[in-house]
Amino acid sequence: MTDKQKEFLQLAVIDRLTYSEIEKRMEISRSEFAPWWDELKDKRTYLTSIRDKWLKKCKEVDFKDFRNWHESTDKKCYYCEISEKEIEHLWNKHPQLTKRNRGRKLEIERLEPNLPYSNISNLVYSCYWCNNAKTDTFTKEEFLEVGKVIKGIWKNRLR
Repeated sequence: MTDKQKEFLQLAVIDRLTYSEIEKRMEISRSEFAPWWDELKDKRTYLTSIRDKWLKKCKEVDFKDFRNWHESTDKKCYYCEISEKEIEHLWNKHPQLTKRNRGRKLEIERLEPNLPYSNISNLVYSCYWCNNAKTDTFTKEEFLEVGKVIKGIWKNRLR
């Protein structure tokens, strides 16, 4: 991917500029960059998924910092260690895991609930069940103990 294509994705996906605005900003014609929308579909989809998580919880953090955090953080629950792949398997085996819309993906969780989401060193991924159960009541250390029990339950259900 060229630097121009990276810039295009930044402007189109992250900054959400119109093609007219992108044309002016990049100083290239629309006919040159318009085909990139389809050509870069996989990268665009990936960036969109990160952008959506960022906007939902952490928009006060610089996007590049958030993306670095996302890409360097294990994609498993900090407490019970279930991965998104295992969550998907659980949903396939047990379609009624929860009546809520949550639970199919890992969520961004604050280790210390009184610190803001803008404190990126306070963020981890958590499954819906650990995030929901931890609330603002338990410390990180206390809930790691609970996570061990939940981990055992998931192991049994994943067999």
